[in-house]
Amino acid sequence: MKTILTFLAAIYLSFSISAQSISGDILDDKGNPIYYATVALYTSADSNYVSAASSDLDGSFEFKSLEAKNYYLKVNMLGYQDVTTDNIDLKSNSTIQKTIQLFEDSQLLSTVEIRDKAPLLEQKADKLIVNVSDNITNTSGSLLDVMKKVPGMIVVQDRLSMAGAGSPTILLNGKSTQYMDVQALLRDMPGDNIKKVEIIHQPGAEYEAAGSGPIINIILKKNSLFGTNGNVTLGVGRGELWDYTTGLNLSHYAGRLNITGGIGYSRNAWVEEISLVRRLTTISDQVNGVYDQLNRDAATPKSYRGNIRVDWDMTDQHRFGLESKYYSSDNRRTATNVTDVDLTGTNTQDYSLSTDNEIDRSWMYSSINPYYIFEIDTAGRKLELDANFARFEREGLNVLSTTNSLTGAFDQQRNDQPGFNNIFATSLDYTHPLNDILELKVGARYSNAELDNNLMSEFKNNVDLWVNNENQSNHYLFNEKIYATYGKLSFSKGDWSGTAGLRYEKSESQGISLTVNDTLNRPISKLFPSASISRKLGVLAATVSYSYRIDRPRYSTLNPFVYYLDPFTFEQGNPNIRPELTHSSKFTLSYEGQPFFNIEYKRSNDAIVEVTRQEPNSEEASKTDVNFDDRTIWSGSLFFPLDFIPGLSGYGGVILTHTDFSSFYNEGDFARSKFNTTTFLQAEFKLPGDINAELGGWFTSGQQEGIFRAEHLYGTSFGVSKKFLDNKAKISLGVEDFVNRFWHASVDYQQDMDLMVTWQAPVVNARFSYKFGNQHLKSKSKKASSASDVIQRAQDN
Repeated sequence: MKTILTFLAAIYLSFSISAQSISGDILDDKGNPIYYATVALYTSADSNYVSAASSDLDGSFEFKSLEAKNYYLKVNMLGYQDVTTDNIDLKSNSTIQKTIQLFEDSQLLSTVEIRDKAPLLEQKADKLIVNVSDNITNTSGSLLDVMKKVPGMIVVQDRLSMAGAGSPTILLNGKSTQYMDVQALLRDMPGDNIKKVEIIHQPGAEYEAAGSGPIINIILKKNSLFGTNGNVTLGVGRGELWDYTTGLNLSHYAGRLNITGGIGYSRNAWVEEISLVRRLTTISDQVNGVYDQLNRDAATPKSYRGNIRVDWDMTDQHRFGLESKYYSSDNRRTATNVTDVDLTGTNTQDYSLSTDNEIDRSWMYSSINPYYIFEIDTAGRKLELDANFARFEREGLNVLSTTNSLTGAFDQQRNDQPGFNNIFATSLDYTHPLNDILELKVGARYSNAELDNNLMSEFKNNVDLWVNNENQSNHYLFNEKIYATYGKLSFSKGDWSGTAGLRYEKSESQGISLTVNDTLNRPISKLFPSASISRKLGVLAATVSYSYRIDRPRYSTLNPFVYYLDPFTFEQGNPNIRPELTHSSKFTLSYEGQPFFNIEYKRSNDAIVEVTRQEPNSEEASKTDVNFDDRTIWSGSLFFPLDFIPGLSGYGGVILTHTDFSSFYNEGDFARSKFNTTTFLQAEFKLPGDINAELGGWFTSGQQEGIFRAEHLYGTSFGVSKKFLDNKAKISLGVEDFVNRFWHASVDYQQDMDLMVTWQAPVVNARFSYKFGNQHLKSKSKKASSASDVIQRAQDN
């Protein structure tokens, strides 16, 4: 830390040696100050851009530490005529004061219209942005419901998969969720504070190399409005169960200080039923028993959120910030399982088992994120220092009580599973434009995760005492340190642009099972190259990109504990699983900033897949993660806008995928492949009475997911919204899955199994929101603003 502070101080002093300054006031035609007008400074000799600033509340502005030269100023503000002040001759050790008057532009004010809704999809050079905050049907629900709005995203249970791209890596405001309970996070975290979702298929060297599928970066809402502002939201939904959500966000932006915060409460709701039919067979493929299982789990988790963020522009060059987030959830419920057993396979029930699983689970996530940004000069040199301290705590208690229709009650089983994760991560990034064409970015990152998971399993004996179950209890510790450094070179000249990057990561992980006194060390060191090249072709833009990545096993996967769902099915970790390595390349064609056409190829070695297996000489079946030797994915996608249809906006698309698995698994050769087609449509239109409407739907033809062969499924959504009270209030109504098909799959490799997963559908929801405060836009841009800048900031809010 001492070295870093010395380095920062040296840089700061080296660029703060000039004493000249230009300051002034921006006034309207009546002499009143105009705040947040953009003032841009240029050199007179060559019209080179030097710097820009926004006028403060009193209309004042100031440029410090300037060289002794001749300058001119350009001042603009939406609704006023632009003003240029020429021939400002700045001498050594001098200060120049200017008073600049702006006059209203009546023609602009009568013609400009600011629309406060961003397009649902935006294709950038390195990512696809899905603006979900204004989505009508996204009126209530969890983070998992928000994910359903991402084109090509398939949501089954609490698992996410991207058509043609595999399982995504989830980031929250750019921060990793690797060491959290992601399933609990997706299901229980409220989705009303989500601004947008970034889909990064080919991440550059500045991103962690973790994962094999795309990066899904979930961006939370933030403030860019001047003054004191806020909004309140109320939401309610009804499927099989009721859900509720409410939230309050406040912000205060004055001068160089921006404070924003919010609180929220939600009672989400989800229902899940899993139907599983297992047929046990002999060596000669004769049916030797049929186990028909129905699992039902319904929950209404109560979730709380709170956040606060402070940004302080100490000077035009130095910005400090601190952000803190808090989420918690309580979830008490009773899941049920009924298993009908036919021992001969002759459609006769020999006996049945009935299991009640009383569950009491809670989790809490908190984080503190300080950061510092040093904009070294106007040429674009920048230094960024970021740190994140996070803690994830989990309490889980469940009691299984099983009754046999023939023999009576089984022994009860109780599992108590407290755990906590402490995560520290810090990064240092430096950006250096080499010239007008080339830019170099380098950085380093360090993270340390400490996890403690203690499964205490007990069963009730004949005298009603709880006794430790030594075969299942397991206290597991996990620690992982990751050291990373990277370099990335970007260029842009004319219609051409591109990047070339190299990232080095060294990870040291250690898993310790205290119960069985077993330690597993896993060091990994690798280089991860990435590259891209783009060219504009009129309204089109073409990009070719490549990346190499690693998917490290999660700590929960490495933990070898056994967790029973009912007397015949259980989950188990795999301490011998290896990391997955993936080569990925992609060609992208965009049209006027919208996604148009993509072709992607991925090949993974030691692919991590979820499998079920029939335990030999037993009625039990288990689920675990294993490595498959090879997985290859080819995919092509075509997007098209709906704006060519009068009265419609939105998009549609189709993704064609071929997935191939090849592996020697469980003493046999496994080879499966399948074509898949996924289509989706999202249309927006106006109804009488200035009512906005939205209609969407998606269909996927089924795919190969490891040993599971999934069938087709589809879903729909419809919603309407109306603004009133001078556009400050908005009410939305929506319905999800009014026409749908649930997930069906089968397994025929070394077992005979059919599965079906259902959830609550349809779901009707409503939401009310109200904005209050000054609602004036504040520009933080270092470049001169325009009407398009103001429109973009309006969309951000």
